[in-house]
Amino acid sequence: MLNQDGQQPSLWPWKQIWKPKIPFKVSCFTWLPAREAILTHENLKKRKFSMCSRYYLCGEELETVNHLFLQCRIISQLWRIFISLRGFAWAMPNRITHLLYSWGEVGVGAADRDRWRIVPAIIWWSVWKERNARCFESKSCDIQKIQLNCIRLFCFWCKQMYLEDTDSILDILGSC
Repeated sequence: MLNQDGQQPSLWPWKQIWKPKIPFKVSCFTWLPAREAILTHENLKKRKFSMCSRYYLCGEELETVNHLFLQCRIISQLWRIFISLRGFAWAMPNRITHLLYSWGEVGVGAADRDRWRIVPAIIWWSVWKERNARCFESKSCDIQKIQLNCIRLFCFWCKQMYLEDTDSILDILGSC
């Protein structure tokens, strides 16, 4: 279906944000990167805040929404964990909305769809918490600890979705 300008309408990936069975505050948080409205250095500068530009995770670039949640070398390692569990090749999109669309299109069975949908929120929530700990509390974890926190959060949220399910952590990870 084309809009009045003869182009495809811009679809919003609301199902990928609001449908996963995650805490409501994390769904609200996930909305912000998707809208590119989260308060990164880039967005603060647009609002005329002057600050020293410093990227807290990898130290490589200006802190932009897409770099922070998609392209940073640290977050790339988190994405690889879940992508390798599915056993498929993945080219990281350059925009968050593109990732949400394509993540929802990945061929997973109906039984695994709920678990698969929570992965972007888990990665982004974990990275945001680590970024803020480094920024505001001068605390930092090494990459292995960040990875472990991400996997723990995935397992915890999966257990919350399926409280009657008594699978082990490895069974949950193997089924995503």
